[in-house]
Amino acid sequence: MARILVLDDDGIFRKTLCRALSARGHDVKPAADGHEALALASMSPFDAAIIDMMMPGMNGFEALKALKKLQPELACIILTGYGSIADAVATMKLGGYNYLTKPCGIDEIETAIGSINNNALGEPAEAYQGIIGGSPGIKEVVRFIRRVKDTSLPVLISGESGAGKELVARALHFDGARKDGPFIAINCASLKPGLLENELFGHVKGAFTGAVDLKEGLLRAADKGTLFIDEIGDMDLAVQAMLLRFIETRTYRPLGASREQSVDVRIVAAINKDIEKEVSSGRFRLDFYYRLNVCRVHLPPLRARAEDIPALAGHFLKRASSGRGRSFRFGPGALELLSRHSWPGNVRELGHLIERAAVMSAEDEITASHLSKCMNPNATAALSADISTLDEAERECMAASLASNNWNVSRSARALGIDRRTLQRKIARYGLKKGG
Repeated sequence: MARILVLDDDGIFRKTLCRALSARGHDVKPAADGHEALALASMSPFDAAIIDMMMPGMNGFEALKALKKLQPELACIILTGYGSIADAVATMKLGGYNYLTKPCGIDEIETAIGSINNNALGEPAEAYQGIIGGSPGIKEVVRFIRRVKDTSLPVLISGESGAGKELVARALHFDGARKDGPFIAINCASLKPGLLENELFGHVKGAFTGAVDLKEGLLRAADKGTLFIDEIGDMDLAVQAMLLRFIETRTYRPLGASREQSVDVRIVAAINKDIEKEVSSGRFRLDFYYRLNVCRVHLPPLRARAEDIPALAGHFLKRASSGRGRSFRFGPGALELLSRHSWPGNVRELGHLIERAAVMSAEDEITASHLSKCMNPNATAALSADISTLDEAERECMAASLASNNWNVSRSARALGIDRRTLQRKIARYGLKKGG
């Protein structure tokens, strides 16, 4: 049970929400405007406040700010029909706990209330198969997974490096009909075309010089399960054709074999490039694109779902705590700092940053100062410069990191919280040059 203040100028909605929350055992007090809410908050403490954004007189942000002055530990949920990422970030900067867009159901509000005590401190929310977040983009991803998880259709997951595409692939498998089968993953960027073909399809003994033994490919290893192919945009055109044939016929021929083999494998692929641009440039087969694009989901970058940062940060903080036998917590300003960052390395960068902060901190409280020191100072400065696009921000961030690390790609990648191959691709994409 929680003691809840409901602030909304819509009388019907306010009464309906108060009645529903009271029926679930909460102690609820209604307020028709900000002044009435402040009067109630000055007389007794609340665990949470549910605040409508658009109200005459004192709006939701103003009420939130005033309520937090009276009760600094108050966890607030902003409700509005005019959702935007900018408003979500502003809510967190003012100390708001969550941000929900109308129309939202009582179950959604109840879920937010039920985890208030943890999430207000940056501790993790409940996750679906490891996917953490309540933003509209993540909710759509989860809905997609639940719609297609029990089918055998191939799936294409698009999104930037570090956004969590493998988590989506694992959710499709481990919450689906194939969960008792194997989940096998391979990254196309790490293998040359000949090696990739051999890894996928295998070979028979004597197929080529040095083939002294039979090698079963990953398709055979993934029988009755899922084969996750990451960075499929780096797959050679010839291997694309072979994989397309397998998807259509469920058969393949190992290198040097005279007979085809049949396996039951679901293909889930991920790409961090603009696949339509890859097709138009001739680097990706059009027929293969049509086959994969039937079931496609886009995983938004972290900067587009800033409202998920507190829960994600709490998840990584809890992991850092359990790994070191300590009880880390976020101090004042820490979550605000995290919410302001642009995260070119996405969720992976966030996780690496909190891990570094936990390693470097002598105290259990992770402050904004700790986090700031663990960020690359030049990269952070570049992100705050007067730039007009996110691509420009990313380019400047990476250029600054490379310069500060004397163009050591491995050190720069670690500082940015991304892997070395990703940074190398970005260097080529943006035409970055040493001394340039």
